[in-house]
Amino acid sequence: MRHKKKKTGQHESAVDDGVDMSNEEQQSAPHDEPMDSAPNLEDDLKARLKALEQEKNDLSDRLLRTMAEFDNYRKRVTREKEGLVKYGTERIACEILPVVDNFERALEQSHQATDPGAVVDGLQMILKQLLTALEKFEIKPFHSIGERFNPEIHEAMAQQEHPDHEDNTVIEQFQKGYMLGERMLRPARVLVSRAPATPDET
Repeated sequence: MRHKKKKTGQHESAVDDGVDMSNEEQQSAPHDEPMDSAPNLEDDLKARLKALEQEKNDLSDRLLRTMAEFDNYRKRVTREKEGLVKYGTERIACEILPVVDNFERALEQSHQATDPGAVVDGLQMILKQLLTALEKFEIKPFHSIGERFNPEIHEAMAQQEHPDHEDNTVIEQFQKGYMLGERMLRPARVLVSRAPATPDET
């Protein structure tokens, strides 16, 4: 009996040792995977950070290039605008200066003229020359007398009762109005009719 117990004890010890070894293997197995995955996660984060840094640098470079291109475009447009204004002024001057020359000659001749009609004819020719020069730049006067008063192109200086005209009709022009293309350049200063008051209104 004692011999059997000894064997049984040895058997139990062997079994216990086997159980202990299997538990150690089971406990050590789960811990191996996190230790292996931690470096991989760190490398992945570094790669993503590097990619984001590169993307930021690319966007920064693109922004700087866009700002530089816009600044160059703004400067070019400003130069072109200044050139157009200067060129337009030169064109107007070249058309107006001959008219000024004719006015000066007409004034010199008017001191020696014996026929007032000739002076008037000369002034009319100069005026026609001036209007022709203005038309080259789409500057034209517009007709107002007899037209219905339009606040967009007319400036009423006064109103006057007039039995021969409808109410709000331009009956006299103090200063001629001009258009620049389709846009009003200067309004016409006019006298506007007003319907006569009826006996009941008086």
